Amino acid sequence: MGEPWPWERLPGGRWLGRLLLAGILVAWLWVLATWPVTWAAALLVAAVVGVGILIQPILGLVLVAFAVPFGSLRSLSIGGAAIGAQDVLLAATAGAWLARQLARRRLGLKWPALGGAGLVLLGVMLASFLPATALGPAVKELAKWIELLLALFLVVNLADRAGVTLLALALLTAGTAEGLLGLYQFVARVGPPGFLLMGRFMRAAGTFAQPNPYGGYLGMILPLALALVLTVWPGRAWRTERRLAALWAVGAAAGVLMLGGLGASWSRGAWIGAAAALAAVVLARGGAWLRGALAGVLLAATLCVLLLGRIPVPGFLQTRFADLAGDLVALDVRNVEVTDANYAVVERAAHWYAAWGMLSEHPWTGVGLGNYATAYERYALPRWPDPLGHAHNYYLNIAAEAGLPGLAAYLLWMAAGLWVIARAVRGSQGLEQGLALGALGLWVHLAVHSMFDNLYVHGMAIHVGLLLGMAAWVALENRRREA
Repeated sequence: MGEPWPWERLPGGRWLGRLLLAGILVAWLWVLATWPVTWAAALLVAAVVGVGILIQPILGLVLVAFAVPFGSLRSLSIGGAAIGAQDVLLAATAGAWLARQLARRRLGLKWPALGGAGLVLLGVMLASFLPATALGPAVKELAKWIELLLALFLVVNLADRAGVTLLALALLTAGTAEGLLGLYQFVARVGPPGFLLMGRFMRAAGTFAQPNPYGGYLGMILPLALALVLTVWPGRAWRTERRLAALWAVGAAAGVLMLGGLGASWSRGAWIGAAAALAAVVLARGGAWLRGALAGVLLAATLCVLLLGRIPVPGFLQTRFADLAGDLVALDVRNVEVTDANYAVVERAAHWYAAWGMLSEHPWTGVGLGNYATAYERYALPRWPDPLGHAHNYYLNIAAEAGLPGLAAYLLWMAAGLWVIARAVRGSQGLEQGLALGALGLWVHLAVHSMFDNLYVHGMAIHVGLLLGMAAWVALENRRREA
């Protein structure tokens, strides 16, 4: 998990460390004497976490993995922007990493292979500030991508095998907690009345306030659980390889609970994305797992046809996807009759129309990064005045905001990420291959689900950076072993 903090390399480093701890203690005692107890407790926790990150910066990334889903419960508003725990922890981790480099008096950098594509995307996004009429949303959107690349960079530069294992466990644990929360909301009917299903259940939203980003979050971690189940089981050596066996068990349990939460989200986009992601993981794993999966599906389908004369599909799934298919055929939302059944799809199509209008009028510049909602009123269709913040399709969204150059830069970024992940999968095995396959599932889910939603919300850009960073770390380790 990295070297300890190199106090000895600083002039009077040991005394400096002692003075720092003494200063923290004195400050906490002063707050305890003059401020409410809750503030004193919060300061003590922050001090302990800060010292822990200084000593082992990888712990900061582990805490970030938990803060992404749960940091939204408490946030600080600065200049109209919500600053969550994930933002603070990521900045603290970056500061700790930089401090360690300065203490060593050298700046050792590991540059991920897709870093160039990321810089190109940032450059195009920065250029799209020029047509923006609202600077605040543009800065906020750019900050998301800076944080994504920073998370990716920190994983590559801070992690070792123990560190990425701990980070994977943190991601699975956070996903498990969200899955359990979603199942509770679904069964106990906890949520706003608009999320009620069939009068008996409630669409799960976890801590994300909306079912779609909640389903997207689970759908991006679920492939990691499946990948670890397919790769880390030690076989007959499980008695001696108990850590791997324990990791396999955690992956299996987390996968089941996250799958339940994903189903409870009732998000069709998340379901489609997760199905594609899990299929990609099994296909890329290949071997006996792929042959077994194909044989199992073929056997089940054959038995159903022989015994029932058809392949049974639950009625609620038939209705859910039949409505989707029917509504997508009639995309001319200007004349379609809106009902409770087709409202979600028609609303999305209306926002696609608006995004297409922005792109058609500003094909090379867009309307400005983060300015979709600002420009929406000029392109909105009748009956759909609410911009909802984004176009419910990230490809259209980035094209509308940054023009065709923005769309091209984003597709280059996606292609570069897939290339790095493919290299990581091909050259690894065991735990490392599981991490790479998990990143592959994340990438496939992101690519598919982004056709229906914008998943770069609620700190999930950082979440993408963490998982992609693990694949980039595996790719670098493969290259180091080959050298």
